[in-house]
Amino acid sequence: MDTAKTSRQINRLYFQVVFAALVWGAAYPFTKRLVTEISPLSIVTFRALVGTLLLVVLSGSKLGVADLKFPYLWKLLVLSLLGVSAQQYIQAYALRYTEASHAGWLIASTPILVAGLMAALGEKIGPFKTAAFLTGFAGTILVVFSKAGADAFSLPSTRGDIIFLGSCAAWAFYVILTKKWLTFWPQAKVTTLTMLAALATTLPAWLLSGGPAEFCAVTPRGWLSLAYLSVLSSALAYLFWNNSVEGLGPVKSSYFIYLEPFSTLICAYLFLGEKATAAAFAGGVLILAGVYLVGVKEKNKSQLKGDRDNA
Repeated sequence: MDTAKTSRQINRLYFQVVFAALVWGAAYPFTKRLVTEISPLSIVTFRALVGTLLLVVLSGSKLGVADLKFPYLWKLLVLSLLGVSAQQYIQAYALRYTEASHAGWLIASTPILVAGLMAALGEKIGPFKTAAFLTGFAGTILVVFSKAGADAFSLPSTRGDIIFLGSCAAWAFYVILTKKWLTFWPQAKVTTLTMLAALATTLPAWLLSGGPAEFCAVTPRGWLSLAYLSVLSSALAYLFWNNSVEGLGPVKSSYFIYLEPFSTLICAYLFLGEKATAAAFAGGVLILAGVYLVGVKEKNKSQLKGDRDNA
């Protein structure tokens, strides 16, 4: 293959993975703004609807009736619950009570949670991972309690952060299960069908609860938030992420997730006027340090086995 062409393709993949990470990081301020106008269920359903339509058109996943067999269907339902509907609902609900900047830092703890779950499933815990858990835990505690003060368990901050951590745990399970289930499908097909399953499960409840009526009072800024979350975060970012995982490999692509907290901080400041406290920032740095220790361990182990990053 032509070297210049290969270089352009790699550069395009790097652009796509950076784009996906930055878009996802900035999604929390938009969600926090939008949840003041419509319910979390309406947000999740609208995102699933637009995301499904765009992914079907753009992903080239070639869906068929055979993809909906029961052995696949129940796994898709579980993945859609963990990775889309429940995860996004928990995040939207939690953002009613905590700051978007906190969400950006806390989501960075997900790789540590993934490593912890893998350890619980029998993977050996070495000194790097032990240090990662302790460092990440200390950072998470610092972020959660950075503004609580005497009201340590009041809704305006701390309990909202704890609720948000539930979405991080859901995503950690999603990451592990996607590595074990439906691996014979292209990642684009798994993502598209997962989004479709999320729509199928949330749409009836949304219609029965009178969700469509909520959109009558949505402001222009609310529609801007919906467009961002649906088109950029639920469709284009997923599509770009899939491309980068297949082209660069999951290990190399995952490094760029660490851009999310900084994207959240900038967007939260510009869009909501939030200013991160020194304690929250310090906690976020500890979380990223813990994530780095997990990555160092995996990288060293991979090199000892002679594996490549995009194997």
